[in-house]
Amino acid sequence: METPVLRLADITASAIDESDPREIRLTAKELAKYSLQHGDLVCIRVNGSKALVGRVIQFRANRVWAYCDHFIRLRPNQALVDPRYLAYYFNSQTVRSHIELNMVSSAGQNTVSQGTMLDIPVPCPALEKQREIIAELEKHFSRLDEAVANLQRVKANLKRYKASVLKAAVEGRLVETEGNWKPAKLGEIALSVRNGYSLKPDADSGTRIFRISAVRPMELAVDDVRYLSGAPADFGTFLAVAGDVLFTRYNGSREYVGVCAQVPTGLPPTVYPDKLIRVRVPIDQLLPAFLVISASTGQGREFIESMIRTTAGQSGVSGTDIKAIPLSIPTMAEQVRIVAEVDRHLSIIREVEAEVDTNLKCSQALRQATLARSFQQP
Repeated sequence: METPVLRLADITASAIDESDPREIRLTAKELAKYSLQHGDLVCIRVNGSKALVGRVIQFRANRVWAYCDHFIRLRPNQALVDPRYLAYYFNSQTVRSHIELNMVSSAGQNTVSQGTMLDIPVPCPALEKQREIIAELEKHFSRLDEAVANLQRVKANLKRYKASVLKAAVEGRLVETEGNWKPAKLGEIALSVRNGYSLKPDADSGTRIFRISAVRPMELAVDDVRYLSGAPADFGTFLAVAGDVLFTRYNGSREYVGVCAQVPTGLPPTVYPDKLIRVRVPIDQLLPAFLVISASTGQGREFIESMIRTTAGQSGVSGTDIKAIPLSIPTMAEQVRIVAEVDRHLSIIREVEAEVDTNLKCSQALRQATLARSFQQP
């Protein structure tokens, strides 16, 4: 009989998602050693994200699970402490500060040790008092969780709305058009399609060079940079200029391969690296902003996804793939109207997203303030 083994992907906000487990066959001895039982606490031991390391949930599932070495199992003495009380306490800012102070980082991974977790001082009132605290927290968090769920639904709806706007834009339904659009491949129109500068950043100051993470879907984070020694003139044609469209050439996540963004005006001298592909187009035939829209949705994005290849954990596309992106190009006047209307919709979406994100941060701050009050020493 196979046993599900806990992965980080199986952990939701405060529970275990049992819908898609990874199962392996364990011996009786292994199962006895690594099984989880009701009331156990599971602590994330190692992760690339510091915010996730040390996070604790109470194990509650409908079947027996095992855990791997990415986690630490904590089994409370339930005669002394209610596991729910301990789970709440371990996720308070007091404990987070202790974990962050003692966390070890190496090779992009962050780790908290079993010793660090065992050294955490725990205020331990009588069980009756613990359960009063639990009841009060659950009352507050029930309302807070409902508000957060509503905010997350708004974010999901905004994402769907954005997708529908972009789809309508490339299908000629967002603004009134003549419908006489010219089919072409990007390489037939582009002035150049070129990989970036191949040497790695080597300085703490000097000439800016984009990180791959600077290019996000339809958005360029202009200050997401590292530095190269030397003056901008040393890097010649590898400097990004206003109107360039930058595509990600490869990424660990397929979702971010081949995404693109336009370089804005006013950018300080910045090199683009070989992790990116630069496309320049004749702006009297194809607006860079319209290219970004076309490559981010519909047949353009579908084509890019069909060309992604994965090797040794890295997914990527080539300049040849980018040249082959199919486009449907309206007149310049129609491109201008489409770009303006897309910008108007996306501006509204960004404003609402910013408000939602602010409220989500406030909800997290309120959660921590509530925990702090609950565990405050008399």
